[in-house]
Formats: sequence, C-alpha cells, structure tokens
Amino acid sequence: MLRRIITTGGPFCLGATAVTVSDGAKSAAPQEKPDNAQYKCKPSDLPLYAPLHAKNKKPEPAEHKDSAIRQNVESGVSVVRKEVFGAYNAVASQTKVLDDTFKKGKDQTKFIVDYLNEPGNTMPRVGAVAIGGLAGFIFALRGGFIRRVLFTTLGAGGVASICYPKEAEVYAQHGIVEAKKYANIAYNFTFGVKPGDDVNAPNWPKIPTNFSELSDTISDMAKSAKDALLSSKK
Repeated sequence: MLRRIITTGGPFCLGATAVTVSDGAKSAAPQEKPDNAQYKCKPSDLPLYAPLHAKNKKPEPAEHKDSAIRQNVESGVSVVRKEVFGAYNAVASQTKVLDDTFKKGKDQTKFIVDYLNEPGNTMPRVGAVAIGGLAGFIFALRGGFIRRVLFTTLGAGGVASICYPKEAEVYAQHGIVEAKKYANIAYNFTFGVKPGDDVNAPNWPKIPTNFSELSDTISDMAKSAKDALLSSKK
C-alpha cells in the first residue's frame, strides 16, 4: 500500500516542486511598468475641469498685446524724449566749448597782464599803452576832434592803468579829490555862494574805488531807476 502511494504520488510531488521553483523565478524577474503608468495619480490630484492628459502638458504663456492708444502714447513719448535729449546734448557740447574758450581767454589775459606788470618789461608796457590809444582813436574816427581826443585818452589811460596798477590807483585818488573840489566850486558859483558864507556842501555820490563798490553802485542805480519807473506808472 505504501509502495503504491509513493509510486503514484512521486510525479505530483515533482510537479509541485517544479511549479514552486518556476514561480520563484518569475517573482525574482523585474516587473515592467505599463504604458499608462504616467497617468496614475491620487484621487486628490485629479483635475476637475480638464482632461487627465492635460496634467503633463506645460502651460503656454498667453501673448499680451498692447492697445493702439497705448502704443501711440508710448511712441510719442519716445520721440519727445529722444528730441529733448538730443537738444540737451547739443547745448551741453556748445556750453563746454564756450567754457573752454572763456577759460583759455582768461588764462591768456592773465599771462599778458602778469607779463606787462614785470619790472623789466618797460618797452612792452609802452607799446601796450600806444596800442590802447590807437584803438580808442580808431573807434572815434567817425566823430569830431573832441571825441577822438576823448576816446584816445580813454584807451591809453585804460591800458596804462593795467600796466601800472599802483600808480593808477594813486592818480585816481588825486583825480577824485580834484573832481570834488571843482564840483564844489561850480556848485557855489551856480547858487551864488560866497567864500565866507556858511552853507552846507552838497553830498556828492561816492565814487567807487574797486570792482565790488562799482557793482554795488550799479545795482543801487538800477534799483532806483526801477522804483522811479514804477512810481511814475502808478
């Protein structure tokens, strides 16, 4: 009996063993992913208003087109900006040229004045005074004799004051004193004032002795003229 069972059950045991071994071999082999694995997702990730395939597509940015009014405004502003900057650059370049020219002229004038003020340059100073007188005479050619003499004297005296600044200041002070004296004589002669009479001398305007006083005097005169014109209009 036992021999029959062993004889008849042997093939079935071997078959079971073979099936078991073959199942182990199948489990050890790597499992291939199906083609639709990329479409698998959680229920919470499911789109509500789009198809499932839209999840893997990149969103394309929408093209933004400006309106015609905005394009016209931007083009107008661009044209105005370019024109303004072009005009500014032109003015800046001309201003730079004028500044350079003024600086060069100032430096050359300073060099000439310093050269003429040197003690050993007597002949150049004489020549400069002569040129100043000649320039004044040329400016007064169309005038009469008095105008020619006056302009020639002013030209020569102006250049001489530059060549001899200290002497010019001394002579200017003497000239101011003499001018005031003769002005008082003319005033007394006009109003019939005798030498022994007690009369207050008129207050003559102060004559400027330097550039700052001259600028202050000119500004005061301009202010007085402006006030007089405004009062006359009222």
